[in-house]
Order: sequence, then C-alpha cells, then structure tokens
Amino acid sequence: MKLYEHEALESIYKKYKIPAPRFVFATEPNEKVREFIEKEPAVVIKSMVLVGKRGKAGAVKVVSDKAQAIDVFKDLASREVYGEKSIGALVEEKLDIKKEFYLSVTYSTKDRAPAIIFSEHGGMDVEEINPALIHTHVIKDVRSVYPYQIRNFLVGIGFSDPDLLRPLSELIVNVFHAFWLTEARLLEINPLVVAQVGDKKKLVAADAVVLLDDDASVSPAVRYGARGGMGRPLTQREQDAILIDQGDHRGKAGSYVELDGDVALMTFGGGGSTVTAETAIEAGLRIANLTDIGGNPPAEKMYKIARIILSKPGLKAVLVCGGTASNTRIDVTLGEGLAKALDDMKAEGKLDPNLIWVVRRSGPEYVKGLKMLHECFVRNGIRGDIYDSQLPITEAPLRLRELMVKHIGYKPEVIG
Repeated sequence: MKLYEHEALESIYKKYKIPAPRFVFATEPNEKVREFIEKEPAVVIKSMVLVGKRGKAGAVKVVSDKAQAIDVFKDLASREVYGEKSIGALVEEKLDIKKEFYLSVTYSTKDRAPAIIFSEHGGMDVEEINPALIHTHVIKDVRSVYPYQIRNFLVGIGFSDPDLLRPLSELIVNVFHAFWLTEARLLEINPLVVAQVGDKKKLVAADAVVLLDDDASVSPAVRYGARGGMGRPLTQREQDAILIDQGDHRGKAGSYVELDGDVALMTFGGGGSTVTAETAIEAGLRIANLTDIGGNPPAEKMYKIARIILSKPGLKAVLVCGGTASNTRIDVTLGEGLAKALDDMKAEGKLDPNLIWVVRRSGPEYVKGLKMLHECFVRNGIRGDIYDSQLPITEAPLRLRELMVKHIGYKPEVIG
C-alpha cells in the first residue's frame, strides 16, 4: 500500500525523527491553512495524490502571494492528476534549498536483503542520472545498523562535505529504522535537501514516498484505510471487500470494483471474470461491479462478498458466472456461502425480490452446490435460471439480457 505524503509525514517521519518542512494538510482552505499561509513568507502547495511526477503535471506550486495562495490551494486540492482525483492539498514552508540528494531504502532482489540507495544528485529528473552516480549499500544484518557504518559507506563513495557527513549518516540510519520497523517495501526521499536555515545548513526531507507491505503484521489497510488504483478514493463497499482477504489467505473473494451500472456480477477466476464482464458489456448490460473470486474461498468469504455486491442500490439483475472450476467447491461457495447470504438478507428485509438472476457454474461438487442454491431460490422467492457447463460461459450474459427484456422491459445499451 502506498501512503499519501501527509500520512507518511505525520505517522512515520515524526516518529523516527526524519526532519521535514513545517506543513499542514487539509481538504479545504480552513483556518489552519489560512494561518499557516499568513505566517510563511512563501509556501509550497502539493496535490495529495498517490501517482508520481506531480511536479511535471503542475500539481506542485511555489506561491509567495498570500492572496493567490488560497486560490492555488483550492485548485490543487480538487485537481485531477494523471487521472487521479486529489484528496486534498499539503501546504509546506518554502525551503532555501542549496543542494538536492536522492535517498531511498528498498529490497535488493539480487542480494535478498534491504538496501540503502544514495546519490548526491536528486530532484525531479533523478531517473536520468548516470547510474554510476547512484550508490547502493546492502544491509547484511538488520539488527545492527549504525551511523559509523553509513559514514564509511559515504566516505567510500566520495562524499566529502565534513559538515554534513555526521548528520547525514544519522539521518540515513533513522530512515532505515523507519523502513524496517514499519514493514515497508520502499521509503524514498527525493529530494533530500540541504537547506539554509539562518547561518546553518540543515538536512530536510522535502518529499515522502512510502510503500508498505500489504502482508505486514498489522495490515496497512486497517491502519490507514483501504485504497485502490481507480484514480478515486475507494467506496465503502470497496473498502469492506478488501478487508475480506486481510489476514486470511484461504482463497480470494475481496476483489471488487464498484461501477455505475445496474447488473451485479459475481464472477469466478481471472479468465472467467474477464470473459463474463466483456460479454456482458457487449450485450448492452450496464455492469455494477467487477469481481474475481477464486482459489476455493471458504463459505464465510463468499457470504461477505455476496452481501457487499448485493448491497448496492439500484440493482436490477445478478449474473453469477465462471468457467469450470478446478479446485473451488461449488457447494461451499454457492450452496453454503451465497445461499446463507440470501437467506439472511431476506430475513433482514434487505434482499430485493425483483432481482433477476442467471447462474452459470460448474466444478467440484457442482451438482450438489447448484441443487442447494436452487432450493435457496425457491424458499426465498428468487426469480432466475441456474445452469451448469452445458450453457457456454459467453451465453450466460445473453440469457440474462433476454430475461431482463422480457420481465422488466430492460433497454440494453447500444455498443458502438
């Protein structure tokens, strides 16, 4: 999981004593933002997005005009950057920058160990630096990383500023501890700057890129809230779905992307899910979500994702579809998990009785599983058809469209 910059500054940089500019984050120009701007001679305002290269997209601006700063804040707090909607804006003090370094800690796949990467040349175009100017120090023993070791590394690569050698070594050790103890996959500072503060030079982390391990001992989704890559904040249903698989690796059921349509999909397997979604769209069905359930998830996972999928308002139909499973048990996923979700939602008054269903599924224990689901449909008054592999997977969306047109006068979208 990638953190927003303000999250990294607040929860990691402060804790591990990584020096950063004074800052304030907000979603709107509130009193704190106005007071901060008023106190600073000039500020740097950044859109809060997860995508990189904000500077090149014009989403990082230096502002010295206080009247103009509020308008810039409003623009950057609501701007779309490379297709991703900003969740707010970060306002920082403007630093008097004398030099820019590059610093990161990540994992070396070659050495199978953490590695510190440092260059005396940092900034916006760091990827264009001559590789010979980028230096790597592999950490052999994560339990003993000390400033003197880092000083030896820096001296060995030709770093020659005597005033910065000790503070830089100590800062790099702090950055490594932050990386290791937060169970990160990457902690990058670009640029790490030398700023003039009065008559002294000071090292300041002018950026914060932190990528946390999704399988950390405490899930980052629990600590920071789930997020995805759709260029927008996750919906509550998407957040709830991600948590289904957290800490439980028995199969996969938490893959869910919410869309604007009215036909819910419960699809199985990567290939089956893709074929079903594409065929449904080509058939003119307005799909309400994407899913990818597989790996033989237990009934409780299927129960949870089914309830999430069916909780979306405005649904008119449900398509349950997948290829012939190799290891996913149909009696467990459909006969137990889905059936229990339908029973409970009906008892709670949360199941729309007018939904039209088409089910196409086959695999281990499919005869038993489809029979159990059929019995569930009967006792809950659910209208729908259930098929095994005799119905081609590409025919299932067409069958659903036929039923929707017949029973509710559904008007399919015209594609092309």
